[in-house]
Amino acid sequence: MSRVFNDQSLFATRQSLLLRLKDQEDQEGWQEFFDTYWRLIYSFCLKAGLSEIEAEEVVQETMISVAKQMPQFRYDGSKGGFKAWLMTLVRRRMVDRLRKQNRWNRIISQVPPFEASSETKATDHPDPKRPELDVLWASEWEGYLINKALQQVREKVSEKQYLIYEMHVLREVPISTVVANLQTSTMAVYVAKHRVGKLLRVELGKLRHEEDPE
Repeated sequence: MSRVFNDQSLFATRQSLLLRLKDQEDQEGWQEFFDTYWRLIYSFCLKAGLSEIEAEEVVQETMISVAKQMPQFRYDGSKGGFKAWLMTLVRRRMVDRLRKQNRWNRIISQVPPFEASSETKATDHPDPKRPELDVLWASEWEGYLINKALQQVREKVSEKQYLIYEMHVLREVPISTVVANLQTSTMAVYVAKHRVGKLLRVELGKLRHEEDPE
């Protein structure tokens, strides 16, 4: 059975989740944390040049680091927010592993350049002068937020409207093909694009605030 949330519970802040993790016996809280962030960490490590096994190990080691730091953890957005804090933990685990293998400089030279998402505001673009891993992390984080927002938007629109948006906007399928494949109208495509796009922007705004409040 799918869970039903109101706006307040749906956008439970990372602060509240992290505070729950202070209780080592809160298995539901720890499972939620793992389910929410393991894929982000894993994808980041793969794109930074680690193997699948190494990425899995970094995920596990990061979770252990979080568990160790929870008793003394105090959320302070003025020090960079949750995104920066998690990045620090992941980066330490990854750098330690690579330096032991004398692979750090080679990995850094292979990190791909940042490619901004169409949903990313210009003011959100990472500074290209920042370290390569910071830029890669910012890109992965934005992708994580977009995917999460899309999941939430999907619950608020009809299945057909979401499929229209997915085909035309996300997969860039021509309108004529969408109309033919989904047996809909050109107007319906424009309506779905506008409605889903508007909801997506709203959800992204909420997530950016809740995940990494200023």
